[in-house]
Amino acid sequence: MKLHHIGMNVKSLKASKEFYQIYFGFEEELNFRWGSENILFLKKGNCRLELIEEPGEENKRAFLHIALEADDLIKEVALVKEKGLLPVEGPLLLDNGWKVVFFFGPDGEIIELVEE
Repeated sequence: MKLHHIGMNVKSLKASKEFYQIYFGFEEELNFRWGSENILFLKKGNCRLELIEEPGEENKRAFLHIALEADDLIKEVALVKEKGLLPVEGPLLLDNGWKVVFFFGPDGEIIELVEE
């Protein structure tokens, strides 16, 4: 078994889509409506994000953070910074040898980049 996708409620599909496309290279995979929800799947390699926009649910946030693995953390951080997004913490070297850096997303979610 493997992880298929991570879903998160967002205030604006448009703003979140642009954020993940611009800063992290995700591409739109699928967009549809399910009941009152507008749903958008974004994909980068084997990683999928499901963005869920539900009218009237602006304060509904149950998502804390997502961790994306990077082959070269310093290179990825430089690319993201070139586009205007600055880390809120890191890069840091953890005791287990992982390198990590943290960014805020458009809805306050934390995006962690990890290099093992």
